Amino acid sequence: MTTPCIRRFHANSSDDDVLKGIDLTGKTVLITGTTSGLGAETARALAMRGARVIMANRNMSAAQKVKERICDAYPEAHVELLQCDLSSLASVRDAAIAFLMRYKQLHVLILNAGVYGPQPTKSRDGYENTFATNHLGHFYLTKLLMNVLRSSAPSRVVVVSSICHANTK
Repeated sequence: MTTPCIRRFHANSSDDDVLKGIDLTGKTVLITGTTSGLGAETARALAMRGARVIMANRNMSAAQKVKERICDAYPEAHVELLQCDLSSLASVRDAAIAFLMRYKQLHVLILNAGVYGPQPTKSRDGYENTFATNHLGHFYLTKLLMNVLRSSAPSRVVVVSSICHANTK
């Protein structure tokens, strides 16, 4: 019989609180939107615990700076970059193909990237840009990586959300 693991986290919980005692060595994690905020901190925290972290971003120069900060602080970190513009289905497909050619496992897919613009704009594929980036791109990426997630079980897909919807009219 297993004992359930009940942890209590709250708004002031730190990455140390959440990941205390967890060794992620040998685990591969792909995170979208790691150039700032929660994505950058999640990448740092997971790399610090031994995970191989693949940072998927549109802005590669900003992603490189985050990678350098992580690797400077934790020289043993395994952090790699993957070009992925979630507003473009072709870019998402290319990113998934590049990932699958390089990696044989994916234990955690964290869908963190998000955009918000006060004025609607169209993506290259003709969809409203916020919808394309925050929903369609992530859905398509998950679909393309589902087989490797299943074959790497136990695996997880984590969807990060925000309260931006409260600003809509």
